[in-house]
Amino acid sequence: MPTHLIAPLLLLLALTGCGSSGHDNHESGAHDHGDGMEHDHSGDDEHIDRSLHIVNFNGNNELFLQYETLVAKRDAVFLAHITDLTNYTPIPGGFITIILSGGGSPNETFSGKRPVRHGIHIEVALPQYAGERHLSLRFATDTTQITHDLGRVTVYPDYASSKNSAVRIIPENAIYLEKEAQWQAGLIIQRPTINQQQLTLPASAIHQGNNEKFIHVMNGAEFFESRIVTTGEAHHGQVIILSGVTADEHVVIKKGSAQLSDDKSIALEAPNHNDDVSAHHH
Repeated sequence: MPTHLIAPLLLLLALTGCGSSGHDNHESGAHDHGDGMEHDHSGDDEHIDRSLHIVNFNGNNELFLQYETLVAKRDAVFLAHITDLTNYTPIPGGFITIILSGGGSPNETFSGKRPVRHGIHIEVALPQYAGERHLSLRFATDTTQITHDLGRVTVYPDYASSKNSAVRIIPENAIYLEKEAQWQAGLIIQRPTINQQQLTLPASAIHQGNNEKFIHVMNGAEFFESRIVTTGEAHHGQVIILSGVTADEHVVIKKGSAQLSDDKSIALEAPNHNDDVSAHHH
């Protein structure tokens, strides 16, 4: 696992503890960390990032999930950020459950750890069965339960074969801002509103630069792309968007104190962030 992903996770695990409560309810049975089986990460290629990053929306809930390539009988760390889309703040409390199902093998669930802090959860999974599986994450509080259906995943039979998994691609020419910084900065992010079959955005989402109008569109949970848009009439603080964004995309409508450039030329001409991201990304 790449050092820029594993180091923060190990630190958070150390802070929260990796006690038995995190493993007692594995359907495949508890495992003994003293057996030495498949826990040695010393042979990992530290320069290749094959971690998986997923953004999933369910109602007013946004899940940003990061996890290692899955290998049978090998620990994989899952890091989840859960955001309330009504005000774009972390959701306090609750528990997550990682679920692997299908593929002709028994279901496996992994849960039990307390959240690290508001909106941030870590779980360690030890899948027992290789093959094509279905991944979902259930988030439960005292008042609500939401399941994020995350689609098909591969559990590799051994670490050597997992090196055939795809290398993670960092979006080019995108502005990077980690999820916690988005919360702290007071960002508000939402989809365009559909009004009489026209897309509209609040005027605060639209910026001017080089005689063109542009917006900031999410490109992955922690990257933002500056996008030129064509606008129409404005009514009561809402601007009609004629082109440049779709109804399914998420747009920054309030920046708060976030460092997203209002100068489109700077944002679009920014260098590739691959080197910078490795120093900050989970």
